[in-house]
Amino acid sequence: MDPSRDTPRDSWRCFVDHHGAVEEFDDRTGAHYISAFHDVTLYARALLALDRDRIVFHLADHQSRWHRVQITQGSMLRGRRFATVQMTLVTPPFNLTLRELDILTLVALGLSNENIAVRLDISKRTTQKHIENLFGKMQLWSRAALASYAVQQGICRLPTPGGSTGGPALGLSEIEDVAARLPELKSEAAGDFQPYASRQPRPHASSRGNKVRPLIIGLPFAGSGHGQTDSIEMLNGAKLAISEINTRGGVCGRPVTLETISFDSGDPASTFGAYHALIEKEVDGITAGYACYSTAVHDIVGEAGIPYLHAATMHRAVERVRDSRARLGNIFQTCASDVNYGVGLARVVNQLQAAKHWCTQKKRLAILQPLWPDLDIGMEYLEAELGRRGWQIDVIEVASDTPDCWQRAVDKLHQLDPSVIMLASFFVEDAIAFQRAFLDNPLRAIIYDIYGPSVPQFQSELGAASEGVVWATTSGLYADPIAEGFRDRYFRAFDVLPGNSQAGLAYDRVQLLVSAWVRAEHPRLFRDVASELRTSINRGVNGSYFLGSEGQVGLAYPDDTRDQSISQAHLIFQVQNGRNTIIGPAPYATSRIRTPPWCA
Repeated sequence: MDPSRDTPRDSWRCFVDHHGAVEEFDDRTGAHYISAFHDVTLYARALLALDRDRIVFHLADHQSRWHRVQITQGSMLRGRRFATVQMTLVTPPFNLTLRELDILTLVALGLSNENIAVRLDISKRTTQKHIENLFGKMQLWSRAALASYAVQQGICRLPTPGGSTGGPALGLSEIEDVAARLPELKSEAAGDFQPYASRQPRPHASSRGNKVRPLIIGLPFAGSGHGQTDSIEMLNGAKLAISEINTRGGVCGRPVTLETISFDSGDPASTFGAYHALIEKEVDGITAGYACYSTAVHDIVGEAGIPYLHAATMHRAVERVRDSRARLGNIFQTCASDVNYGVGLARVVNQLQAAKHWCTQKKRLAILQPLWPDLDIGMEYLEAELGRRGWQIDVIEVASDTPDCWQRAVDKLHQLDPSVIMLASFFVEDAIAFQRAFLDNPLRAIIYDIYGPSVPQFQSELGAASEGVVWATTSGLYADPIAEGFRDRYFRAFDVLPGNSQAGLAYDRVQLLVSAWVRAEHPRLFRDVASELRTSINRGVNGSYFLGSEGQVGLAYPDDTRDQSISQAHLIFQVQNGRNTIIGPAPYATSRIRTPPWCA
């Protein structure tokens, strides 16, 4: 006989501690739903007080909907004990009515027909008629059989009809008596719970048979606008990480899935909508690339508390986290900020000047600056560091969405005649367009791009025209066995080699998040997951990650620290013989800078 027919989509779970604090298990919906049932949280507290393993009962809400409730003893964790509560909407077993459930519960408590009649304020004849109906519906033909089956299958109702009696019934009366004596606590009030406020244990072994939803990582990506091609790198890197994690058994036996949603990188409303949609889907974590930063996005993610690992590469974003840790403490930038690009360029120029390289003789640097909100490549540092060495720095603003903008920029470069040209844009589309315009009318200068050429599209579209371009990234694939292993696995999975930055960074972000989930012992312990992210050190395919600074941002070597065990190298590449070759910093360099072909 099947005592209940569950509706899987109508099932909720949460944790409850002995203070009555209701915490998330799978998602906030479960915690919100169960917290509305005051008696259930009291029973969970009573279970903990009695140190019982498990109770199962049925409960009807104000709409007479039936719930099967299972409360299971949790595990001790850092001095606190928790109970796991699962409530599932069910079809009444054996097509029982609520009145029949009342009587079955009292039969299980050992009450006579006369006592049942008095307790329920009905006649003995009506009581006998209901018991006869129970015999027929359940196909059990004695009161003892009814009582035994109801106790074994948890088909008893709480609160006990007519009040607790002190009888047996799987200890439910004892649970009810203890619950009645518990002090009232504010946190027990319906809806007055604090998700993420405390640490909960992993699910108790007795509930492992219950179907649990997979863990969900949300990934917003640029489906249109600048950065669209780079999104492929990010998606593939994340997919590879999740595939490998699931092959190893997932996280605590739960599979990990990817929830992707696209946005237009040039449309703030579209970007905000993508993040809002992921939050509404109650994802367990969010990872994202660089074409996604806005204060509005960070504010809603901060309010949701969901762990968020991104690569917006913006000092402005880091400053907001630093200044608002209580509100934005769940947000982590997994690579160093844009200001580091100025630091890296100054370092390269100083090294070339010390080596008396031809590009340093004029001491003139031109920076092409497309209009991108909040971008700061470290101009103050560049002007101070190179200025004291006698360098002149010119900035050319580029409206990159207008026709012939790059040709006009090249015309201005010829007027200035610099020997080093920095393109201050993260987008590969800008890097390609500028390189084409420059080669139509070149001058003797080093081209120094930031990040854009890391995307395979740069070389696939330009071909030989990409040869000689120097570019930098604050997070990139090393030329070591760990990175080579990643390249091989990526190629086997997608039949194409990864780029030199975002694919590995996306892969590492997923691994960082999952590692923090495991150490925190449950992914919905958002505050604990964030604590693990900021206190741990992880080695990925793009270097080492330590996010414990005030702004919760990755460290660059050698700009922020010379400790390679807690940082990612600020890598300088040059396209040499059709390949991206590391030319700095030591000890990561595998070659030296070469004179580009347009200067021959």
